[in-house]
Amino acid sequence: MSTKRTSLKERRAQDKRGVDAIFEASTQSSETTEAKEPLAKVTLYIRPDQVVAIEDIQLAERKNTGKRPDKSALVQEALDLLITKYSKTA
Repeated sequence: MSTKRTSLKERRAQDKRGVDAIFEASTQSSETTEAKEPLAKVTLYIRPDQVVAIEDIQLAERKNTGKRPDKSALVQEALDLLITKYSKTA
């Protein structure tokens, strides 16, 4: 009895059911609404209480909107606010 092997690509496509499919669809829709800008990968060190605060914000946003924002998006928003604050004083 020989069985045809399923490629990894096909298995991954088959696995995208249920919750994964829902989250992928919501992620794709939010990415298409925003202009895609090239991003730079950086390593930053933040305090543990800041990590908890970001995760709390994610949870609150998910409760309010049904969508969980990416931590990178939250940090980008925070940096934009910080840049705006210091640009006004310069």
